[in-house]
Amino acid sequence: MSSICTRAFGGWLAGCGAATAVISAVGQTILIVTSHGDVARLLYGIVLLLIPSAAVLVITCLLTAIPAAIVVWLTEEFQIRDAGFFACAGAAIGALSISVLIRSPAVWTSGLVCLFVAAGFIAGLTYWFVMRELAAGEHSM
Repeated sequence: MSSICTRAFGGWLAGCGAATAVISAVGQTILIVTSHGDVARLLYGIVLLLIPSAAVLVITCLLTAIPAAIVVWLTEEFQIRDAGFFACAGAAIGALSISVLIRSPAVWTSGLVCLFVAAGFIAGLTYWFVMRELAAGEHSM
């Protein structure tokens, strides 16, 4: 049981990192477009976005800990190993997270939900991939 918990924790952290990367990449893309080729402005913006990216990681970890633990428990209980399930669960957790973070119906029409759903989708796939690789590494020992 301990190895399952360790693998799940590692997969969850990797998923949080992947979701943060997706959200931060959108911010970086907006920065690239708005810099209009000014390299100094672009580099300044990249350095400036490091702190918000770290905050996004912390907030992602805080918002997803309990829902992810429930999903992990369910998948272990029912032996679910399908990548599609983890991707959809991640997308649902992403939608839930932005709904908790911003309590306004306007968030659903702003497109922000799509960003968080996409980030959750990637996080779910990352979790599945990490868990699969860690399990394969344990069986090869």
